[in-house]
Amino acid sequence: MMSNLGHSLPSLRSDLVLIHAPAFFDFRNRRDIYFPFLGTSGDVPITPLYEYFPVGFKTLQRFLGERGHEVRILNLSSILLRHPGLDFDKIALALDTPLVGIDLHWMVHVQGSLAVAERIHSLRPDIKIIFGGISSTYFASELIQYPYVDMVMQGYNTHEPMAQLLPAIKAGRAPSDIENLMWKDHDGNVRMNDFAHKPNVYGCGIDWSQQPRDAKSTALPIMELLSTQNAGCAYNCGWCGGSREAFRRVFKRHRTMARKPKEEISYEFQTIRNIPDVNNYHFYSVGSYNESPQGMHFFLDLVGDTGLKGISYEQYFLTSEDILKHMVRANKRTSITLSPESHDHTISKLSGRGVYSNEEMEAWIERALEIGIHNIDIWYFIGMPQQTPQSVDETVDYCAHLLHKFKGRNVNPMICPMIPFLDPASTFFEFPEQHGYRVFHRSAEQHRKAMESASLLNRINYETQWLSREQLVDVGFRAVRRLMEIKGSVSALPKFCVEDYNAAIDDALEFIPVVHEADCIKDPVARARALDALGDDILKRNNMILFDGVMNQAFPLNRGIGGRWFDEMGWDAATLEAAESA
Repeated sequence: MMSNLGHSLPSLRSDLVLIHAPAFFDFRNRRDIYFPFLGTSGDVPITPLYEYFPVGFKTLQRFLGERGHEVRILNLSSILLRHPGLDFDKIALALDTPLVGIDLHWMVHVQGSLAVAERIHSLRPDIKIIFGGISSTYFASELIQYPYVDMVMQGYNTHEPMAQLLPAIKAGRAPSDIENLMWKDHDGNVRMNDFAHKPNVYGCGIDWSQQPRDAKSTALPIMELLSTQNAGCAYNCGWCGGSREAFRRVFKRHRTMARKPKEEISYEFQTIRNIPDVNNYHFYSVGSYNESPQGMHFFLDLVGDTGLKGISYEQYFLTSEDILKHMVRANKRTSITLSPESHDHTISKLSGRGVYSNEEMEAWIERALEIGIHNIDIWYFIGMPQQTPQSVDETVDYCAHLLHKFKGRNVNPMICPMIPFLDPASTFFEFPEQHGYRVFHRSAEQHRKAMESASLLNRINYETQWLSREQLVDVGFRAVRRLMEIKGSVSALPKFCVEDYNAAIDDALEFIPVVHEADCIKDPVARARALDALGDDILKRNNMILFDGVMNQAFPLNRGIGGRWFDEMGWDAATLEAAESA
């Protein structure tokens, strides 16, 4: 191990450090890559760096911790957003660990994850680097070829293999018997162990009792938790890398559901009850659409005993009346998210949804509100088969209809373009021509290079017969803009929020083509010169998007970065500030 000498951060001692990289590294002070404003449609607002880390980090931390291994989590995205003057090398030099794990779960992180691995390898050749996650599993044979990637752990539940790997690493023993592991021996030869650990159970319960604290994030703090009760999916949406068929492709397993044991779900809720001020926390239940009625009733009983401020559920079908009533008994501030993807039933079915009509949905909304459901979100996606610019406009028209019909009743339609990536392993990615898609980037390296494009348009990995990459952005941004304007007109959002939000959209719509034109210049010298001329404007916009706060369509007000469940920074704020200024 390297000592603490020569840097201003105390050593971070651990048997395993899990690092979540920003989507682009290093994003600070970049004058040659533009991050346009859009505002996420997701539940928790994040920046274009996608600072969410996979919740599997938390389950792995607990599982390994209970077996005597110390595991620390570093959300590098959050650290560098909160401390933009901090030299990453100080972090790398402070690591006192034999093994760093880097997630490549969502493909949007491919450039950042690989760049962080490369920098750690350069500074700390004594540390082994292992990749894991859905995208890591899919691209394992390619990732292991990078000289700075020592191992790739494949699988959706890698707890047992990791528990076997850590003692081998500590003892300096070759991990030739560790299932699911792809690794390099001392001579640099790639070894592929059996990809055989594919259990029917998913993970373990998360210990939520300790939450990140950030004294600076006092304005509208984001106090949310999330969890998932299963891996895999019962459904087969063609655009999704976590769908039923994608799960089979990635993990080579016919059975597509692995469930968290009931006792582990109970443990999770027990720890939630121990959070100070738990009544100020909102909970997002991921994958609840995969639960049976019996599983949902069990889950809802736990929710009812927890005292959370509110809870959100994603639902694939229109939730049955008995479940709705139980949801309301469990928590009066219950939100349900539906995702029909399009108002057009044909497009909705082609996308993998289409299990109810608009008329059925509206009748269900009426009844759900009568029963006492507090809020209903309806998400629409842009980039689906047979979806034209006119169809997108008609979806926004239908959203306007919903807003007028349910005015003042917490029914919130949202729309978002599917950018930058169509998920690798998804049906549309694997068989693009059959579904009207064209895929521009297929390998991990092609995606990595694309993420280094100055222009958002060149980062996008697909287009459809009906929407080009340019239209995905232009039509998509304008759809968001018009829907926000409609919400302002019916008082679903304050007008000042809409005006600020749409001013940022307008600026992005104006500046995206300017950056794109420069990015597409063939001559590298002329391209660099054109981007340099735009550098000040790029930097100004990036700093506003990345460092002024976060927002989403549901809550379009800037909120402080820090204190979210995934803002794990390794050191306390004072220590990081001291290192930043050193």
